[in-house]
Amino acid sequence: MSEFHTHQRGTYGQGGPYAGPLDPFLEAKLHPPLVRQGWVERARLLDRLDAATRRPIVLVSAPAGYGKTTLVAQWLADRRGDRAAAWVALDEGDNDPARLWTHVAVALERAGCVLSTALTASMAAMDGELVAGLLHKLLGVLASMPDEVCILLDDFQSITNPACHEQVELLVENLPPQVHLVIMSRADPGLKLGRLRASGSLVEIRADALRFTLLETSALLAAEDVVLHDEAVTELLMTTEGWPAGLYLAILALSGRSDPDEFVRRFDGNDRFVGEYFSEEVLSGHAEPVRELILKISVMERFCAAVCDAVAETSDAADILRDLERQNLFLVPLDDEGRWFRFHHLFSAVARSQLEVVHPDQVPSLHHRAAEWFQAHGHVDEAVTHLMAAGRLPHAADLVQANLFVYVDGGRAQTVQAWLRALGSDTVSKHPAAAVAAAWMAAVTGDQEALAQHLDELGPVLDHGPLPDRTHSVESAVSLIQGMYGYGGPIEMMAGARRSVELETDARTTQYSMAQRNLGHAAYVLGDLAAAVPPLTKAVHSEAALPMVRLFALSENSLVHAELGQHELSREMAERAMEIAAERELYAMPQARSLAFTALGQAQAAAGKLGDALTTLEQGRALRRKFPSIGPWPSIHNLLVMSRVAVEVGEVVLAHELLDDLALRLDRYPEGVEAMQARTAAVRAALHDRSGRDRQLDEPLTSRELDVLRLLQGTLSLSEIARVLHLSSNTVKTHARATYRKLGAHSRSDAVAIARRRQLL
Repeated sequence: MSEFHTHQRGTYGQGGPYAGPLDPFLEAKLHPPLVRQGWVERARLLDRLDAATRRPIVLVSAPAGYGKTTLVAQWLADRRGDRAAAWVALDEGDNDPARLWTHVAVALERAGCVLSTALTASMAAMDGELVAGLLHKLLGVLASMPDEVCILLDDFQSITNPACHEQVELLVENLPPQVHLVIMSRADPGLKLGRLRASGSLVEIRADALRFTLLETSALLAAEDVVLHDEAVTELLMTTEGWPAGLYLAILALSGRSDPDEFVRRFDGNDRFVGEYFSEEVLSGHAEPVRELILKISVMERFCAAVCDAVAETSDAADILRDLERQNLFLVPLDDEGRWFRFHHLFSAVARSQLEVVHPDQVPSLHHRAAEWFQAHGHVDEAVTHLMAAGRLPHAADLVQANLFVYVDGGRAQTVQAWLRALGSDTVSKHPAAAVAAAWMAAVTGDQEALAQHLDELGPVLDHGPLPDRTHSVESAVSLIQGMYGYGGPIEMMAGARRSVELETDARTTQYSMAQRNLGHAAYVLGDLAAAVPPLTKAVHSEAALPMVRLFALSENSLVHAELGQHELSREMAERAMEIAAERELYAMPQARSLAFTALGQAQAAAGKLGDALTTLEQGRALRRKFPSIGPWPSIHNLLVMSRVAVEVGEVVLAHELLDDLALRLDRYPEGVEAMQARTAAVRAALHDRSGRDRQLDEPLTSRELDVLRLLQGTLSLSEIARVLHLSSNTVKTHARATYRKLGAHSRSDAVAIARRRQLL
């Protein structure tokens, strides 16, 4: 197996979700916090973690400020041994399965796990069922690891998507013995904890265990050079109830006081105190520029000096961040280089609250400046989030639409859908770019009712354009959708394809390749093979074509050339399509991948490999069954080719089933399906002929012919069969020919299939 080449997959920006160098945010998410000298070593908890990781699952669950992340980071630094540790700091963006499993896979690679080439693109897919198969592959790789592997998921409370919970459940239920999962969360995760407890697979470390003891509190005070009498230490511990963040806040306030015991007596660890303390003690201890920077950059979850300067309109953020880091002021480094940071979650929340009080009118502008910086530097996720927070919904809609194809082709359709929901139905219906994005997503997910609604909304603005993603106009976008998916049938599909070809004339754009593919596919469906080849070929060779579009075009071109009798060229195209499908197995759209299986099955059948062909076609059929609502035509093509092969193999019952399904699908369209019906009729005629031949089998096989037939099931040659039966080669050949004649078979595999159906074997 080859290594996981993550540096070929990078920023989720306008250049592509996995193109270029890795997003620094992604790098930052893969590092536990750096261990600080001032941290109190909590030996009892480290020992407990050591013991806990003899079980598959460890849950560290407690509210904010209980030191969950700090404890596990300490444990990793002190007790790692030979254990490979894959750390992922989760956030709300990881509710997209594509993003979640990409991050887990990259973290495992960073930890030294060697993953297969098929897992290098992204642990992602359009649907949980696809991810399930891929997780099994990942688990297979983990099972082969010689040493222990520990997967650590921090801030798991950010994961609310039920699909993600189901996928983590699958991981949990199938962990190899040497693999452990550590989950850190502010709330119990949406997993089957009761079952895990009952099976003895789960160890839980909760707030009660994470509370500081008297000895640990004394050690923390000593580390910060704060002197208290024993009674005051006890009182402080009681007031904070051992809450680590509360203790830390109190100790910061105690530092340098002449009356620390008196302060402890007045200390109140509730939320009101935290806010007042933040304002009166933390901020007041810094110069005005530092206070202002802290407040203004609190609008960001992650930041570097450059974006801080852009947001706060300063030029010295790098120096201030270095000072804050040295002072340990709730600033958490996110990478080894000390470039990216975040505030402690509690600190950040209080800072944002304070910002709303001090500068409420500046909050939208701060978000807007953050969005501009993130967009300029290719961080689309962050840019969209800040634009929405700034109230710049039209701008956010433009950015979503500009990156639509890149995200959908990269398996991140759920992220786009989440953005559209956040924009709200009012913005989507009134903003052409947002409505186009919503229409595409409805088409992608097979929601024809929503698609019709969005297309109606776009009717009055067809002339609007160009769109942010370089689509010529709204009219062109509508035509591309109609031509790509063909929900309205062949006539509408061809009309949309022809119009988009007229409008999308720039060969450097993704839309040009889409329009050409759509035209070629529509021509094939309508039976004009000569007209189908040129546009499909243009789509295949377009440098701007998305992999998904190239996959469609190669598969359909393969079917066209097979029908033209050019089987070698058909096979080459099918194999190229399968190469793309394999490369993008983890996040390619299922209808595109299923069509590649159809093309390859057709090519295998043409080469006489009927058994292989039927297996390949069944793979495509199974994939389509999981996504029955997404685009009708890949299913129709699969049913046509598979029914033809089923007839050749002699699977009469299967052929009837496939042809009946095909007829139901074609009957939905009142016109334009004449060519497809003619193809279907040819298969029915072949099936009728095959059934007639089968019924004519009146001459029974001799005992020797049955002996030969049984051995034909295996891989022995006729000469080898002759040696097994102690007969001459010529005698075996005679028996084989007689067997084929009596069964009405044309090949060895055909004879075996017919014999099995007739229960002769």
